[in-house]
Amino acid sequence: MDEKKSSSINNAINDLLKTSIFKEISKRNNKIFAEKLAVWLVRYILMISSMNESLKIDLEEVLFNLHGERFRKILEVTEKTFNKIQNDSDKFDKYIW
Repeated sequence: MDEKKSSSINNAINDLLKTSIFKEISKRNNKIFAEKLAVWLVRYILMISSMNESLKIDLEEVLFNLHGERFRKILEVTEKTFNKIQNDSDKFDKYIW
């Protein structure tokens, strides 16, 4: 990987770590966990974006290709969770619970 790409990936990771959600993750877990998560998310985002660009397939299809039936289960669980949170929004005053 050339210096420019490496630098832009490191910038993306650092930018992600500066967001309020990652600051909260760092507080609730620890700094090392947040840093590792940021690295993996940037890798994941780049891979998914590359698949979309080269294969011209939409996000859901890319995710299904990567995760198979687990993707459907993840969607099912997260949809239920987020719908419950929306319905009980008065109980949640932060976006990280």
